[in-house]
Amino acid sequence: MDFIPLMQPGINDSDIEAVANVLRSGMLVQGKSSLEFEKEIADYLGCKHAILVSNGTASLHLALIALGIQEGDEVIVPAFSYVATANVVELVGATPIFVDVSIDDFNIEVSQIEKCITPRTKAIMPVHEFGIAANMDEIIEIAKKHNLKIIEDAACALGAKYNGKFVGTLSDIGSFSLHPRKSITSGEGGIITTDDDTIADKIKLLRNHGQRTVDGEMIFEEAGFNYRLTDFQAALAHSQFKRMEK
Repeated sequence: MDFIPLMQPGINDSDIEAVANVLRSGMLVQGKSSLEFEKEIADYLGCKHAILVSNGTASLHLALIALGIQEGDEVIVPAFSYVATANVVELVGATPIFVDVSIDDFNIEVSQIEKCITPRTKAIMPVHEFGIAANMDEIIEIAKKHNLKIIEDAACALGAKYNGKFVGTLSDIGSFSLHPRKSITSGEGGIITTDDDTIADKIKLLRNHGQRTVDGEMIFEEAGFNYRLTDFQAALAHSQFKRMEK
């Protein structure tokens, strides 16, 4: 029986050359390609910060930590998604609370959310499944009513819009994946989006071992992660991003 692939990455010779140029440069991590790509993504989405990380799971993990989600907390997630959505909640010691999805769009059924909210609930993590936008107006309304944070798992949805605005920019934090099954890819990779300067600063700190540079000196402020994206991965995705609309 012939194998039918779910998709095939759209990599061409210009993408390969972009990677080769970074490899020739010798600057392989968080160099020019990463900085340029972050700026272009932020400009494209119309958000203040776009932060590259090593994969889409890392982006969700950092988002939860940046929002202070921890042991004893609960996070509402759709019952239908890739396992990473729930895994990251477990990784910070919180409990994923599963809410059924709508048969119409495979996204979280908003009419079922409020009955799952408890005093321990701290956030809602809607997934824009298959690039189809979740019902963000009602989710935002529920979140405001119960003082909850929202993390948009927009792994499959780079470029998708909801009421004229890009998904991943409608809440506290957005998370995108650059896995080979996505519109553009870096092999593995992720993007975190936010308009909150404090959140952005925290995520940038955590992705790089908790280290920041002040007056040329490396200062390690807290325990962090090695969640950086390589510059040749950024170059690969950046080259494809130029064909994003196509």
